[in-house]
Amino acid sequence: MIDYCDILLLSFFNGRKCHFLINVYLNNCQSAVKFMLDQVIDIPNLLYMGGNFNIIDVEWDPSVSAHPIAGQALMDLADSLGLVCSLPVLLVPTYYLDTDGHANSVIDLIFLDMSASQVLHHIEPNLRLLSDHAPLLVNLPISPENICFSKKVLKYNSDKEGAFLFSVNIGLYALNFSDLGLVASLDSFSKAVSRVFTNAWEANARSITVMT
Repeated sequence: MIDYCDILLLSFFNGRKCHFLINVYLNNCQSAVKFMLDQVIDIPNLLYMGGNFNIIDVEWDPSVSAHPIAGQALMDLADSLGLVCSLPVLLVPTYYLDTDGHANSVIDLIFLDMSASQVLHHIEPNLRLLSDHAPLLVNLPISPENICFSKKVLKYNSDKEGAFLFSVNIGLYALNFSDLGLVASLDSFSKAVSRVFTNAWEANARSITVMT
């Protein structure tokens, strides 16, 4: 759907629909934004776009007065994708510099689907460790979904568990341990051990249905 080195598109299923997330890195030339603006991109059910956008703009950092062309281009891109810029719970810098005379800034951003426009994200400078970028955390609202699957189990301390252990003991006791010097013999023996456990499991485990 998007083939570009600085754009990562992730997908997941929820409510029988495929939803998408985009992670973007912008270099000094803003090439990723230019690439997406030049394409006809239709991404259904796009919930999130985030990353290091390398743009200092008054739209997301009121400590500055600049509103460069690159910032407007990013806003235009978000609008074309049906996204709005998420606001942080507490506005603090996302990019931290140790160089004297250079102020910390907000260049890491999150854009969300318009239906989640009221969702706030968290900037966590205390979690950045050795990185000069603070992690951004957000909870995406998605539909609850019931998961139903079947699995086989053995109840602890049940008669079936005792029968399983008995079958394994009998099966292992019947195996020939005398000729394990060759690789082929060892391979055959390991497969025989596997069959012992598989047969005992299939004979004694019962199927249950798990729903969440």
